Amino acid sequence: MDIANYLRRINYSGTVKCDLQSLSALQYQHLINIAFEDADIFYGRPIALDIASFYEKVVNHKRGGYCYELNGLFYQLLLSQGFDVSMISARVANGKSYGPEYDHMALLVKVSDKEWLVDVGFGDFSMMPLMIEPGMIQNDGRHYYRIQDKVMVDGRAYLSVEKWNSATKTFKTEYIFTTRPRALSSFAAMHTYHQSSPDSHFVRNFICSVPTANGRISIVNNKLIKTENGKKEPHLISSELQRFYLLQDLFGIELTKSTMATARLPNTFYNQ
Repeated sequence: MDIANYLRRINYSGTVKCDLQSLSALQYQHLINIAFEDADIFYGRPIALDIASFYEKVVNHKRGGYCYELNGLFYQLLLSQGFDVSMISARVANGKSYGPEYDHMALLVKVSDKEWLVDVGFGDFSMMPLMIEPGMIQNDGRHYYRIQDKVMVDGRAYLSVEKWNSATKTFKTEYIFTTRPRALSSFAAMHTYHQSSPDSHFVRNFICSVPTANGRISIVNNKLIKTENGKKEPHLISSELQRFYLLQDLFGIELTKSTMATARLPNTFYNQ
Protein backbone atom coordinates (compact mmCIF):
# COMPACT_ATOMS: atom_id res chain seq x y z
CA MET A 1 0.00 0.00 0.00
CA ASP A 2 1.40 3.38 -1.07
CA ILE A 3 0.89 5.48 2.06
CA ALA A 4 1.75 8.76 0.33
CA ASN A 5 -0.89 8.04 -2.30
CA TYR A 6 -3.43 7.19 0.39
CA LEU A 7 -2.72 10.46 2.21
CA ARG A 8 -3.14 12.38 -1.04
CA ARG A 9 -6.48 10.62 -1.56
CA ILE A 10 -7.76 12.10 1.71
CA ASN A 11 -6.04 15.46 1.13
CA TYR A 12 -3.91 15.09 4.24
CA SER A 13 -0.74 17.19 4.25
CA GLY A 14 2.05 17.34 6.76
CA THR A 15 3.56 14.69 8.96
CA VAL A 16 1.69 12.02 10.90
CA LYS A 17 2.46 11.60 14.59
CA CYS A 18 1.05 8.96 16.92
CA ASP A 19 -0.98 11.50 18.84
CA LEU A 20 -4.62 12.52 19.16
CA GLN A 21 -4.19 15.56 16.94
CA SER A 22 -2.97 13.50 13.98
CA LEU A 23 -5.56 10.79 14.59
CA SER A 24 -8.36 13.36 14.65
CA ALA A 25 -7.11 15.06 11.50
CA LEU A 26 -6.75 11.77 9.63
CA GLN A 27 -10.26 10.69 10.60
CA TYR A 28 -11.79 14.02 9.58
CA GLN A 29 -9.99 14.13 6.24
CA HIS A 30 -10.95 10.53 5.52
CA LEU A 31 -14.63 11.19 6.19
CA ILE A 32 -14.98 14.34 4.08
CA ASN A 33 -13.04 12.93 1.12
CA ILE A 34 -14.20 9.31 0.90
CA ALA A 35 -17.90 8.55 0.65
CA PHE A 36 -19.77 5.81 2.42
CA GLU A 37 -21.30 3.93 -0.52
CA ASP A 38 -22.58 0.49 -1.41
CA ALA A 39 -22.76 0.69 -5.22
CA ASP A 40 -20.89 -2.58 -5.78
CA ILE A 41 -23.22 -4.47 -3.45
CA PHE A 42 -26.34 -2.87 -4.93
CA TYR A 43 -25.22 -3.75 -8.46
CA GLY A 44 -24.20 -7.29 -7.49
CA ARG A 45 -20.44 -6.91 -7.89
CA PRO A 46 -18.54 -9.05 -5.31
CA ILE A 47 -16.19 -7.29 -2.89
CA ALA A 48 -13.13 -9.25 -1.79
CA LEU A 49 -12.29 -9.09 1.91
CA ASP A 50 -8.65 -8.05 1.70
CA ILE A 51 -6.72 -4.82 2.18
CA ALA A 52 -5.17 -4.83 -1.30
CA SER A 53 -8.61 -4.91 -2.92
CA PHE A 54 -9.86 -2.14 -0.63
CA TYR A 55 -6.86 0.00 -1.55
CA GLU A 56 -7.24 -0.58 -5.28
CA LYS A 57 -10.90 0.41 -5.18
CA VAL A 58 -10.91 3.29 -2.70
CA VAL A 59 -7.54 4.90 -3.34
CA ASN A 60 -6.57 4.05 -6.91
CA HIS A 61 -10.08 4.18 -8.37
CA LYS A 62 -11.27 6.97 -6.05
CA ARG A 63 -14.35 5.10 -4.90
CA GLY A 64 -16.01 4.93 -1.51
CA GLY A 65 -17.02 1.81 0.36
CA TYR A 66 -18.79 0.42 3.40
CA CYS A 67 -17.60 -0.44 6.89
CA TYR A 68 -15.31 -3.40 6.26
CA GLU A 69 -13.65 -1.64 3.35
CA LEU A 70 -13.28 1.83 4.87
CA ASN A 71 -12.41 0.87 8.44
CA GLY A 72 -10.28 -2.04 7.23
CA LEU A 73 -8.28 0.30 5.02
CA PHE A 74 -8.04 3.00 7.69
CA TYR A 75 -6.83 0.37 10.15
CA GLN A 76 -3.95 -0.44 7.82
CA LEU A 77 -3.09 3.24 7.41
CA LEU A 78 -3.00 3.83 11.16
CA LEU A 79 -1.01 0.65 11.75
CA SER A 80 1.56 1.70 9.16
CA GLN A 81 2.03 5.01 10.98
CA GLY A 82 2.71 3.33 14.30
CA PHE A 83 -0.68 3.69 16.00
CA ASP A 84 -1.81 1.07 18.51
CA VAL A 85 -4.98 0.13 16.64
CA SER A 86 -7.25 -2.90 16.45
CA MET A 87 -10.38 -3.91 14.57
CA ILE A 88 -13.40 -4.48 16.78
CA SER A 89 -16.80 -6.06 16.20
CA ALA A 90 -20.02 -4.10 16.63
CA ARG A 91 -23.71 -4.98 16.50
CA VAL A 92 -25.88 -2.31 14.91
CA ALA A 93 -29.05 -1.26 16.74
CA ASN A 94 -32.28 -2.15 14.92
CA GLY A 95 -35.05 -0.74 17.03
CA LYS A 96 -35.02 -2.80 20.21
CA SER A 97 -32.78 -5.53 18.80
CA TYR A 98 -29.22 -5.72 17.49
CA GLY A 99 -27.53 -7.26 14.52
CA PRO A 100 -25.29 -10.32 15.00
CA GLU A 101 -21.64 -10.26 15.99
CA TYR A 102 -19.41 -8.83 13.22
CA ASP A 103 -22.39 -6.93 11.81
CA HIS A 104 -20.19 -3.84 11.72
CA MET A 105 -16.46 -3.16 12.00
CA ALA A 106 -15.13 -0.22 14.00
CA LEU A 107 -11.65 0.61 15.29
CA LEU A 108 -10.16 0.93 18.75
CA VAL A 109 -7.11 3.19 19.00
CA LYS A 110 -4.97 3.62 22.10
CA VAL A 111 -3.38 7.07 22.25
CA SER A 112 -2.67 9.67 24.93
CA ASP A 113 -3.07 6.94 27.57
CA LYS A 114 -6.73 6.53 26.58
CA GLU A 115 -8.81 4.26 24.38
CA TRP A 116 -10.71 5.86 21.52
CA LEU A 117 -13.54 4.62 19.30
CA VAL A 118 -12.74 5.51 15.70
CA ASP A 119 -15.13 4.88 12.81
CA VAL A 120 -14.90 6.07 9.20
CA GLY A 121 -17.42 3.54 7.89
CA PHE A 122 -20.78 4.22 9.53
CA GLY A 123 -22.28 7.03 7.47
CA ASP A 124 -23.57 9.96 9.55
CA PHE A 125 -21.46 9.35 12.63
CA SER A 126 -18.83 11.12 14.70
CA MET A 127 -16.27 13.15 12.76
CA MET A 128 -13.75 12.77 15.59
CA PRO A 129 -12.44 9.96 17.83
CA LEU A 130 -14.69 9.27 20.82
CA MET A 131 -13.00 8.65 24.15
CA ILE A 132 -14.16 5.43 25.73
CA GLU A 133 -15.20 7.08 28.96
CA PRO A 134 -18.64 5.78 29.98
CA GLY A 135 -21.21 8.46 30.70
CA MET A 136 -19.19 11.37 29.33
CA ILE A 137 -21.03 13.47 26.72
CA GLN A 138 -18.79 14.28 23.76
CA ASN A 139 -19.27 16.68 20.87
CA ASP A 140 -17.67 16.33 17.42
CA GLY A 141 -18.78 19.81 16.39
CA ARG A 142 -22.00 18.52 14.84
CA HIS A 143 -23.65 16.08 17.24
CA TYR A 144 -23.42 14.89 20.82
CA TYR A 145 -22.37 11.33 21.63
CA ARG A 146 -22.17 9.21 24.75
CA ILE A 147 -20.61 5.81 25.42
CA GLN A 148 -22.19 3.59 28.04
CA ASP A 149 -20.81 0.40 29.57
CA LYS A 150 -22.29 -2.75 31.08
CA VAL A 151 -25.05 -2.94 28.47
CA MET A 152 -26.34 -6.51 28.73
CA VAL A 153 -27.44 -8.13 25.46
CA ASP A 154 -27.91 -11.87 25.02
CA GLY A 155 -26.27 -12.48 28.37
CA ARG A 156 -23.10 -10.56 27.47
CA ALA A 157 -21.83 -7.16 28.56
CA TYR A 158 -21.22 -4.61 25.82
CA LEU A 159 -20.33 -0.97 25.47
CA SER A 160 -22.82 1.13 23.53
CA VAL A 161 -22.30 4.32 21.55
CA GLU A 162 -25.25 6.70 21.56
CA LYS A 163 -26.07 9.78 19.49
CA TRP A 164 -28.27 12.63 20.66
CA ASN A 165 -31.61 12.76 18.85
CA SER A 166 -32.82 16.37 18.88
CA ALA A 167 -36.35 15.36 17.83
CA THR A 168 -36.94 13.02 20.77
CA LYS A 169 -34.54 14.80 23.13
CA THR A 170 -32.91 11.50 24.02
CA PHE A 171 -29.73 9.59 23.25
CA LYS A 172 -30.29 6.82 20.71
CA THR A 173 -28.01 3.77 20.55
CA GLU A 174 -26.14 3.48 17.26
CA TYR A 175 -24.40 0.18 17.99
CA ILE A 176 -22.98 -1.96 20.77
CA PHE A 177 -19.41 -3.27 20.80
CA THR A 178 -16.60 -4.81 22.79
CA THR A 179 -12.96 -3.80 22.81
CA ARG A 180 -11.70 -7.29 21.96
CA PRO A 181 -9.32 -7.17 18.93
CA ARG A 182 -10.55 -9.05 15.86
CA ALA A 183 -8.90 -10.28 12.67
CA LEU A 184 -10.20 -9.14 9.29
CA SER A 185 -11.05 -12.75 8.42
CA SER A 186 -13.45 -12.89 11.38
CA PHE A 187 -15.82 -10.58 9.48
CA ALA A 188 -16.00 -12.88 6.42
CA ALA A 189 -19.41 -14.43 7.10
CA MET A 190 -21.16 -11.12 7.73
CA HIS A 191 -19.33 -9.52 4.81
CA THR A 192 -20.79 -12.24 2.58
CA TYR A 193 -24.24 -11.77 4.12
CA HIS A 194 -24.28 -8.01 3.65
CA GLN A 195 -23.39 -8.24 -0.03
CA SER A 196 -25.52 -11.24 -1.01
CA SER A 197 -28.54 -11.78 1.25
CA PRO A 198 -31.89 -10.46 -0.04
CA ASP A 199 -32.49 -9.30 3.54
CA SER A 200 -29.36 -7.14 3.53
CA HIS A 201 -29.98 -3.40 3.82
CA PHE A 202 -27.20 -2.82 1.28
CA VAL A 203 -28.58 -5.25 -1.29
CA ARG A 204 -32.00 -3.60 -1.08
CA ASN A 205 -30.87 0.04 -1.01
CA PHE A 206 -28.48 2.22 -2.95
CA ILE A 207 -26.58 4.49 -0.55
CA CYS A 208 -23.89 7.10 -1.12
CA SER A 209 -23.20 9.76 1.50
CA VAL A 210 -20.48 12.19 2.50
CA PRO A 211 -20.35 15.08 5.01
CA THR A 212 -19.99 18.65 3.76
CA ALA A 213 -18.85 21.84 5.48
CA ASN A 214 -22.32 22.57 6.85
CA GLY A 215 -24.08 19.25 6.64
CA ARG A 216 -24.20 16.23 4.37
CA ILE A 217 -25.08 15.20 0.84
CA SER A 218 -26.53 11.77 0.14
CA ILE A 219 -28.12 9.66 -2.53
CA VAL A 220 -30.54 7.08 -1.15
CA ASN A 221 -32.22 5.00 -3.86
CA ASN A 222 -33.89 7.53 -6.16
CA LYS A 223 -33.52 10.58 -3.90
CA LEU A 224 -30.77 13.16 -3.63
CA ILE A 225 -30.80 14.58 -0.11
CA LYS A 226 -28.92 17.76 0.73
CA THR A 227 -28.67 18.62 4.41
CA GLU A 228 -27.43 22.04 5.45
CA ASN A 229 -27.51 23.45 8.99
CA GLY A 230 -29.94 20.70 10.00
CA LYS A 231 -32.41 21.32 7.16
CA LYS A 232 -32.97 18.50 4.67
CA GLU A 233 -33.85 19.12 1.03
CA PRO A 234 -34.83 15.95 -0.88
CA HIS A 235 -34.79 15.94 -4.68
CA LEU A 236 -36.20 13.17 -6.84
CA ILE A 237 -33.79 11.39 -9.19
CA SER A 238 -35.74 10.59 -12.35
CA SER A 239 -33.58 7.85 -13.83
CA GLU A 240 -30.68 5.49 -13.28
CA LEU A 241 -28.63 7.51 -15.76
CA GLN A 242 -29.22 10.72 -13.81
CA ARG A 243 -28.02 9.02 -10.65
CA PHE A 244 -24.96 7.83 -12.53
CA TYR A 245 -24.00 11.42 -13.42
CA LEU A 246 -24.83 12.75 -9.95
CA LEU A 247 -22.33 10.29 -8.52
CA GLN A 248 -19.69 11.73 -10.84
CA ASP A 249 -20.53 15.39 -10.30
CA LEU A 250 -21.18 15.42 -6.57
CA PHE A 251 -19.07 12.58 -5.20
CA GLY A 252 -16.35 12.13 -7.82
CA ILE A 253 -17.39 8.49 -8.18
CA GLU A 254 -17.23 7.11 -11.70
CA LEU A 255 -18.93 3.77 -12.18
CA THR A 256 -17.89 1.84 -15.27
CA LYS A 257 -20.21 1.26 -18.22
CA SER A 258 -20.01 -2.45 -17.51
CA THR A 259 -21.44 -1.79 -14.05
CA MET A 260 -24.38 0.03 -15.54
CA ALA A 261 -24.91 -2.64 -18.18
CA THR A 262 -25.11 -5.42 -15.61
CA ALA A 263 -26.97 -3.44 -12.96
CA ARG A 264 -29.14 -5.52 -10.64
CA LEU A 265 -31.93 -2.99 -10.06
CA PRO A 266 -34.54 -3.84 -7.43
CA ASN A 267 -38.10 -3.39 -8.59
CA THR A 268 -38.57 -0.84 -5.83
CA PHE A 269 -36.11 1.68 -7.28
CA TYR A 270 -38.69 3.92 -8.90
CA ASN A 271 -41.25 3.41 -6.14
CA GLN A 272 -39.40 4.91 -3.20
